[in-house]
Amino acid sequence: MSAFSNLLMKNEFIGKRFMFLRRISAIVAILFVTILFGQEKEDVLFTIDGENVYTSEFIRVYQKNKEIVLDKEEKEFDDYLDLFIDFKLKLKEAKDLKLDTVKNYQAELSKYREQLIEPYLQNPEATERLAKEAYQRTLNEVNASHILIRLQPNALPKDTIVAYQKIISARNKIISGVSFEEVAIEYSEDPSVKNNGGNLGYFSAFSMVYAFENTAYNTNVGEVSMPFRTQFGYHIMKVNDKRQSKGEREVAHIMIKNNPEDSLYAKDKIFEIYNKLKQDDDFSKIAKEHSDDLSSAKKGGVLPKFGSGKMIKAFDDTAFGLKNDGDFSEPFPTKYGWHILKLLKKYPIESFESLQTYLESKIKSGNRSKLLDKDLAKKIAKSYTIKENVLVLSAFYVVDKEEMNSNAALFSINEENYSAKDFYNYYKNKKNKTIDQIYNNYKNESIINYYKDHLEETNNEFSVIYQEYKDGLLLFDLLQKNIWEKSEKDSVGLIQYFNMHQDKYVWKKRAELRIASCTRSEKAELVKNYLKENKPTDSIKKMVNEGATIHVLFTSGILEEGSSKFPKDYRITKGVSEIYNPEKNQYKIIDVNKIIEPVNKALEETRGEVINDYQKELEEKWIIDLRAKYKVKMNRKNLKKLKRQFKSL
Repeated sequence: MSAFSNLLMKNEFIGKRFMFLRRISAIVAILFVTILFGQEKEDVLFTIDGENVYTSEFIRVYQKNKEIVLDKEEKEFDDYLDLFIDFKLKLKEAKDLKLDTVKNYQAELSKYREQLIEPYLQNPEATERLAKEAYQRTLNEVNASHILIRLQPNALPKDTIVAYQKIISARNKIISGVSFEEVAIEYSEDPSVKNNGGNLGYFSAFSMVYAFENTAYNTNVGEVSMPFRTQFGYHIMKVNDKRQSKGEREVAHIMIKNNPEDSLYAKDKIFEIYNKLKQDDDFSKIAKEHSDDLSSAKKGGVLPKFGSGKMIKAFDDTAFGLKNDGDFSEPFPTKYGWHILKLLKKYPIESFESLQTYLESKIKSGNRSKLLDKDLAKKIAKSYTIKENVLVLSAFYVVDKEEMNSNAALFSINEENYSAKDFYNYYKNKKNKTIDQIYNNYKNESIINYYKDHLEETNNEFSVIYQEYKDGLLLFDLLQKNIWEKSEKDSVGLIQYFNMHQDKYVWKKRAELRIASCTRSEKAELVKNYLKENKPTDSIKKMVNEGATIHVLFTSGILEEGSSKFPKDYRITKGVSEIYNPEKNQYKIIDVNKIIEPVNKALEETRGEVINDYQKELEEKWIIDLRAKYKVKMNRKNLKKLKRQFKSL
C-alpha cells in the first residue's frame, strides 16, 4: 500500500481496526477547517464510469496531508494525482461490492457519526451563562422555609386543581398574619416539617432542584412566593435570610454515641474528653482511641470538607461558628450522640475562572442539562417551520388512551410529522415529570434529533468530515477483504513471494556481544581492563559498583551493524573496543565475543516485513485490475487549471 493512500484513509486505518476506534475521539478534537476554493468546488477533475470527482476534493485532501507526505518524500503533481485516482477507484469498487450496505459497517458508521456530531451540539454560551449564574449563587446562601403539597407529576387535572387550591389556602393564611411555621405544621406534607417547622436552613447552588433554587434566589427576604411546582408537588416558600457564603470547612470530630441503657453515658464521656482537650491533649490521638464514628476515627477524626447546609443544623452551626484554625468546640448534642469539633482549615470560595470547568461539568450532568437542551432547541428551531396541534396534545391531559395512541400529527418539523403515538411511547416511560415538562422535553429532543439527522444538508464542514469517515471505514473493510486478510491467510503465496525476493531479506554483519555503560570515565577505564581480562559480567559489576551506587550497567545479546545501541562511529570488530563518550557523563565499551557474517534471513525472522511487502505487491496488481475495470476520463481543461495552482498549494 502506498504512503499517500494510507494518508488518504487517515492514519487510524493503518494496522488493526481497534487502533482506529481508540483514536477516534482525539481525531475529532483536531479536525481541520475545510478549505474551499470558490468556483473550484464546481470544477470536475475527472470521472470514473461517468461519476464526477471534483477538483476541490483533490485540493482539500492534498492540503490536509501535504506536510506529512513531504516529510516522507518529494512527489510531483502527477504522482499525487495517480494516488488520488487510485483512492477513488478503491471507493468505487467498495460501493459496487455494496460493502456500504453491510450491517456491521452501518452499525460502526452510526457510532462514529454520534461522536462526530457531538461538537456541533455544544452550547457554550448557554453553558457559560448557567455556570456564571451558579457561581454567583455559591457566593451567597439562602435560608428558606417551605410548605409542600404532594402531587404526582402525571396527576389528573382534577387532582392538580385540588392540590393547587390547598397550597393557595395555606399561602392566604400566611398573608393574613398566621405564622409560616404554624401553617407549615398544619398543611405541609414534607415529613421533616415536624422537626423543622418547614425551615430548610441555609443552602446555595446545586443543593436543591433547580426550580426550588430559582425561587429561593429570586424571592426577597421576608416575602412568601407564589405557588410553584417541582416533581414533588406544589410549594410555597418564605425566604428568611440571605447572607454571604462562608465557603467550606474542614473539621475533625469526636463522637460518642447515645447509650439506650444509660442516658448520661454519652454526655459524661464527651465532657471527660473535653476536659482532656483543654489540658492540651492530642485531638487526633483521642479521636482514634475514643470516637464512635469509626470511619473518621482511624483518620484522627478528620471529615471531608463541606459547605454550609450540608450537615445537620447543630453540626453545621458549630463548624461554621469556629473562628480560628485549631479551635475546638464545646460538646454539643445531636440525635446521634454528643460531639466535639476541631476546625482544621477554612476554604473560601475560589474564583469563577478556577471553578468554571467544575461548574460546567455539574450543569451538563445535572437537571440543568435540560435547560441546555431547551436553549439549543430554541436556537435550532429558528430556522425550522414548526407547527403544533394543541387538540391532539389535550388527549394526554384527559388520559384518552385511544387518542394518545393514534397516528394524528402532534407537531411537525419542516413538514415531517411526529404523531401522538410517537409521543405516547416516549411519555409512558416518564413518571417523574408533568405532562407539560414531558411534552416540552420530547419536542426539544425531536428538534435536536431532526437537526442531527439533517446536519449534512445544513453544515458543509460536517458533511465533508462525515464523508471522510464513511470513505475511510469503507476502504478499511475493502482492504481488509482484498489485501490484509489475503496476505495473512495465503501462506503459499507468501512463501512464493519470499522465495522470489530472498535477496531483500538479509542480515547485515552481526555480533554476539556485551556493552558496558558507565557514568564516570575512571570507572569506564576500570571496566575496560576487566573486559580485556575476560572477567564475567557479574564479577565486573561486583568489583565496580559500590553497594547501592551503580557505576556500570550491561547489555548483552546479538546486534546488527548500524544498531542504534552502538556509538555513532562504531564498526563491529572482535574484542574490546575503545571507550566511547557519545554524551556527557556517558561512557560505552563494546566487547565482541563472536562475529556473524551477513546471511539470508529465514521467513520467520522477517515475517512482518515480508507480509508488508507482499501486501504492496498485491495492491499494485489490484490497482492495475481496477484501472482496467473502470473507465477514468480526465477533464483536460480543469486539469491544466489545477496544475497551475499546484505549486502555490
